[in-house]
Amino acid sequence: MSDKPLEHTRNKGGRKKSEPASKPEVHFDPAKMMLLFNAAKALVSTTDLDHLLSVIVSEVQRVLTCEGAGVLLYDHESDEFYWKSVQDKESFLASTHEGIRIPKDKGVCGWVFRTGEPALIHDTANDPRVYRPVEDISGFITRNMVCVPLQLAEKRLGVLYALNKYGSFTEEDVDILTALSGSIALALENASHFESLVQSHKELERLNRVKNKILHHLSHELKTPLSIVEASLRILENRLRSEGVAPEKYPFERITRNLGRLKTIERQVAHIVEDREYPERSAVISFLDNLPDLIEVQQEDEPMIRDALESLKRRIAQQFPSKIQEGERVSIQAAFQAAEFRVNQMLQDRILDIEFVAPDPAIIKIQPQIIMSTIGGLIRNAVENTPDHGKIIVRGENSPSGYRITIRDFGVGIPETEQPNIFEGFYPVQETDMYSSGRRYEFNAGGTGTDLLKIKIFSERFGFNVNFSSKRCPHIPTTRDLCCGNVAKCRYCETIEDCSNSGWTEFVIDLPQHLVETESA
Repeated sequence: MSDKPLEHTRNKGGRKKSEPASKPEVHFDPAKMMLLFNAAKALVSTTDLDHLLSVIVSEVQRVLTCEGAGVLLYDHESDEFYWKSVQDKESFLASTHEGIRIPKDKGVCGWVFRTGEPALIHDTANDPRVYRPVEDISGFITRNMVCVPLQLAEKRLGVLYALNKYGSFTEEDVDILTALSGSIALALENASHFESLVQSHKELERLNRVKNKILHHLSHELKTPLSIVEASLRILENRLRSEGVAPEKYPFERITRNLGRLKTIERQVAHIVEDREYPERSAVISFLDNLPDLIEVQQEDEPMIRDALESLKRRIAQQFPSKIQEGERVSIQAAFQAAEFRVNQMLQDRILDIEFVAPDPAIIKIQPQIIMSTIGGLIRNAVENTPDHGKIIVRGENSPSGYRITIRDFGVGIPETEQPNIFEGFYPVQETDMYSSGRRYEFNAGGTGTDLLKIKIFSERFGFNVNFSSKRCPHIPTTRDLCCGNVAKCRYCETIEDCSNSGWTEFVIDLPQHLVETESA
């Protein structure tokens, strides 16, 4: 009997205690060890998961000398696998992978994912687990493959695979991919946690903005009413004294004491929110809401200027009505006609193609001056931002939610960085050192931005919405870049259409159903 069978039997039965344990010889392929080392190094050097996986997959191809490699992840919502990263020699899979998904119970990936065991397949043509639609769609023919699970503790994320080795895959290749899969699974899990942290941070920022807005609102809502109450209390106390009545008989001291406490709270809130961003229009709206009471108090305190203050009060009420007056309404056709007449009067030497599309008939249940001021202000804004020979379109249409008015200009557009501030008032889009206030309706006339602020105030007070979208002309991308003001002289435009396709701004007025009624014939 030869020595080999005796050794095999002995090994199966186990060694005697007196026999020394022999260590098996382990041969390390330096290239494969470097693959693991580089993967571990890349894992801690970047938070860009796509780049990390691309590097690892490329290294797998190079070190294992195979035609393709990739990472398939499991999508819990669709119960399918999708490619997170894939590379192959002829880019068959790489170019079509986004359109290919593999059901959880199909393919070698499904078997590996379900069992948690690696798969080493020397001849895929005779293996029933291979999912053939992938080959049909991509044109990539698989000859042999290794597939290992991506797993952290009890959680499986997907699979790592290598395809078509020149020669045959070995058990050592399986071990290398299994070791590598741990690094990839950890990177995937870290990326998931990182994304969750980013989302949580964004949510905290949003909640912080909400908190600041509430504090601002509280501060402004407290300040003026408290001043009015304090002034009214002082006037009442003085009148009692003038009538020979002792104020001490009334609880003025208690009222004043508690008023002081409220003022302390207001000062504390103001201190918390000082130097924080506060929308200009909110301050203006709050001021307008309290202005009539302030004027009333001042009238009582200063009888000599009562008439002047009353005139001021009426003027403010006309410009900024506080509510919709019953019976006040306007035909949208009449509003469009008035706007068209006004703009034609003011254009003077401007050369513009302004199209007022016949609006769908409707009655708007808001004071005429509010609607006409809103439409007129937006048209003027369009005119001042559209170069000569440019086009402006004004439309009025019924919408599912009520009525929609759009003013679209094919002008310079608003830079994306400036768009959040457009409605805040006193905010010129141009750089401060380039700002000028020209004649109304001139191109690039400037202005303080109060028209848009007033329009936003109207929308918030009367319950309609004003929004906009815009694309800045790519030839003048920043606020320091100026348009020449005439399409015919623009070096970037051969035709009028070239300008129309470059930049635009569209303001949209959405009036809810309760503010609209069908116009009778």
